Amino acid sequence: MTALPQPEHIFRPARKSRGLLWCAATLAALISAGSLTGCGKPEINDADEAGLQIQDLAINGELEATRSVRVAPPSISRMWNYSIETLIPENSHVSVGDLVVAFDDKPIKDALQDKQAELKQAESELENSQLQESRTQRDDALAIEEKRAEHEKARRKSEILDQSMSRNERQKAQIDYEIASNDLELAQAMAKLHRTTGALTISLAERKVQRLKQEVSALQDEAAKLKITASIAGLVQYVPNWEGEKPSEGDSVRFGQPVLDISDLSQIQFRAQIDEADKTRFTVGAPVNLVLDGIAGSSLQGEVAELGRVVRDRARDDRRRVIDLRVNLSSTETELRPGMTAVINLPAADNALPNGEIAEVTP
Repeated sequence: MTALPQPEHIFRPARKSRGLLWCAATLAALISAGSLTGCGKPEINDADEAGLQIQDLAINGELEATRSVRVAPPSISRMWNYSIETLIPENSHVSVGDLVVAFDDKPIKDALQDKQAELKQAESELENSQLQESRTQRDDALAIEEKRAEHEKARRKSEILDQSMSRNERQKAQIDYEIASNDLELAQAMAKLHRTTGALTISLAERKVQRLKQEVSALQDEAAKLKITASIAGLVQYVPNWEGEKPSEGDSVRFGQPVLDISDLSQIQFRAQIDEADKTRFTVGAPVNLVLDGIAGSSLQGEVAELGRVVRDRARDDRRRVIDLRVNLSSTETELRPGMTAVINLPAADNALPNGEIAEVTP
């Protein structure tokens, strides 16, 4: 009996099934050949290990003075623009008390002259008020003495018991005595009123003089503040503005705009920024070597003084995360200047610091 033909798809394995059969065969062959020894972590070859090594690191930074003073226009009332009248040359060495910058004080001098004129007038008014009060007191004293004499005369006349005097004359004497008493009381009251008003007038004049003296003194202090002297000894360096231009005599600067720095050259340090990932290659207190840019063969010895704890972006348009690095320099070479650039080179070999000390690296 002839067999009936079956549908073709019953005997033909699917493409996916063939792939699975091939994978299974390959796996079996690998197992039989001993290529797979277990399910553990695959070994890392030398190339992979080389990819995980610490790379060479060059950190660029700048020298700065540990102790410095920044000079800017002082705070002067109703002044926002300051004209530089005198400016010490850049890179000058100054001592404490040396004049470094003087700003134009003409507006202050003009205001000072006006206030001094007002003060002179106020002092003259005070003197006139005191003289007038002295004259008023003398006049009041004379008036009181006159009224007292009239009062005494009227009193005596009213006490005369002369039978020859008529009734009208005795009544008139009594009335004159009462009028004299009233006049004496009025003179004394007027004297008291004049003393009170005179004292008030003199007090107001004295307060005006005192206020003007304070204003004159304040203007004199402001004029003195426009002549700035060095508060520390050190090197003078100009501070450029936002356009990169350094100040000069005759220029106009705004309040708060720095003009120059005075740096103490006896204490110089190195400051830079390092990537957060490189923090583990430094330890506080570890010695390092620095190479000055532009000076062949010039190297400096230093010690890591600070590793910043705050992580921030390197710049507004650079999102790399960095921290601050500060190195204290042991060198006291006089040619060192704030603003010089230097570099710390960390070789990859043995993950060592420039001094040969091994840095700590976390996995």
